[in-house]
Amino acid sequence: MPARWERELLHLRRAPVPLEEMRERAQQPPRLGPAPRTRRERVIARAVALAVFIGLAAFGWQALSSLGDGPAGVGNVPPPLSNSPVSLWLSAERVAPGPVELVAMLVDHEGVDATFGVHATVDRWDGREWVSYGELVMCMDHWHCTAQIQSQGGVGVPDIGLGPRLGSPGPVERFTTDGLDVGWYRISQIANEGVVASAILEIAADAPATTPLVSVDVPAISVSPALEATAGGEVFLYPLIPTPPSGSQSREDIQRAIAGLSETAAIERWDGSKWERVGRVELSPGGDSLARTAQLPALPQGAYRLVREGPNGAHVGHFWVTQAI
Repeated sequence: MPARWERELLHLRRAPVPLEEMRERAQQPPRLGPAPRTRRERVIARAVALAVFIGLAAFGWQALSSLGDGPAGVGNVPPPLSNSPVSLWLSAERVAPGPVELVAMLVDHEGVDATFGVHATVDRWDGREWVSYGELVMCMDHWHCTAQIQSQGGVGVPDIGLGPRLGSPGPVERFTTDGLDVGWYRISQIANEGVVASAILEIAADAPATTPLVSVDVPAISVSPALEATAGGEVFLYPLIPTPPSGSQSREDIQRAIAGLSETAAIERWDGSKWERVGRVELSPGGDSLARTAQLPALPQGAYRLVREGPNGAHVGHFWVTQAI
């Protein structure tokens, strides 16, 4: 139903033009100063003023209420996440647009009994609330893949159980931001027991460069746990050797791929633009002829990698140091 001011304007537009009054006014001599307004002019002025006021008020309300209605809720920061005994740690919480590969790990803060899977939901902040955007089936490092965000209901989920423990984060989960516009996104994993672990990821044009990850199709190292406290600790190293085109891989194939690798590993830290060597650790047998262990020293927070040199090139494994555990 039209508003009152709209009905008044419509009524005025349909009113007959007072020709006689206009002729009389045209024959009158000019007067100094502003001429007094007729009743009709005063009505029109009031209606126009009312229309302008309502238009400005509506524009202002729309501007305030639509903050964040740009791509992925740009302009309105989402509220902090609700407290949870388990959180989802990300290798970067603010990245530039475009395909960026990230690592996620589940972190238990209270010693709860919770088993998660590799499925994750992705919500988008629209400036006022979180709305469903898509879902992920995270890639484990030994799967040699990077998970892509898919539309809801479009993915199959392997029956895998991930159980982070207090002081021992869950395994590496790898995914890409490919397809995400500028804005804020919430990534959540839900345990069988109902515990929700979430993280907020911001896509921003001015975000710093992220830590480059080793490609999934070259020989590498799985470091476990890949999230360490600043005090240091023991880590387990296991080879990641991509499956050949034939689709089959034997233990002997892996042994041949790691033959000749150094029994020490260089520690390198990402300084924001390049890898910088900061130390070296001795490697020890890990209870399996393919595995090794290492005792990491105390290190400041940041992104690191272990590098084992070999006759066919270096094998690299990533880990991170944080105070979050």
